[in-house]
Amino acid sequence: MKKNFFKLTIIFISLMFIYKYFVNNESVYYIISNFNYSKLFFLILAITFIIFLYAKLLLIILTNLCGINIPNTKWYLIYFNSQFLNSIPLFGIFYRAIQLKKFHLSYDKFFGIYIMTNWFFIFLSLFLFSIESYFIFSNIKILGFDLHFFIFILSFLFFIVPIFILLVLKFLTHKIKPKIKYFSTRVEKLINLFFNSISNKYFLKKFLFIFLLIHFFEFVVLILLISAFNQEISFQNSFIIFMGNILIDTFNILPQNLIISEIGLGLLTDKMNFNFELGVLIKIYFRFLLFFASVLIAILYNVLNLLVLKKNMK
Repeated sequence: MKKNFFKLTIIFISLMFIYKYFVNNESVYYIISNFNYSKLFFLILAITFIIFLYAKLLLIILTNLCGINIPNTKWYLIYFNSQFLNSIPLFGIFYRAIQLKKFHLSYDKFFGIYIMTNWFFIFLSLFLFSIESYFIFSNIKILGFDLHFFIFILSFLFFIVPIFILLVLKFLTHKIKPKIKYFSTRVEKLINLFFNSISNKYFLKKFLFIFLLIHFFEFVVLILLISAFNQEISFQNSFIIFMGNILIDTFNILPQNLIISEIGLGLLTDKMNFNFELGVLIKIYFRFLLFFASVLIAILYNVLNLLVLKKNMK
């Protein structure tokens, strides 16, 4: 009850915060009216490809890491339908978990995959940002360190600290009393999942390749989206917005970080001496395009499967 009250309070405060900035604000109308809608086709196309890549990435985890025997067509149907259901917070995740349960993937392992994937994404995103920053922001320093080196240290910490915590947990599970062995057994299974993921070279190669494609196309989408707003934003500033968008979405407070991401990106663009509304609108447009692409893929894929099924029945 307290948790729901906390979430509702955050949503209410966030809505009031957005309302304060948007009411009678001419800059919002100006930004929207000057949006280059001719780029929508390319944006939807790129986002559609990103959705396919995420589906492929999770399929690699399920088959190569968890040993789940699931047909490709069935998995894509589950994933695309869950993306459509994500329009209602948490519905898509619950639907995916229930469907995968039919293929003998337990709920605790499903949760473990979710945590593990986010861990990989944080580490790899920071690691790539450190490399990219070396070429884009060669003269910027934070706390006396070059920006690229500072981000590299962060990526290393995000990689090594969870491993250290898991090792401690694994030690404790062996010392735990037999009466709570049910809990310790499941914790140990999740720990083994994490360690298997970083020791499986075949899995890591596939995961890294798909991740690099996702990283590239997400950057392309954001660059296209920023340029569509007709803002005179340099490549360096666009990259900062891209980094901010990725990192803000990584730390979820609410389901899909709804509203929080919009405000976070708005505050970032405001600090960069652009409009607060610009950051909010970038995120809103991205969410809308993602929803539209998800609905389109779900409908087309379901229709295609029905046609194939009817053809096979003849």
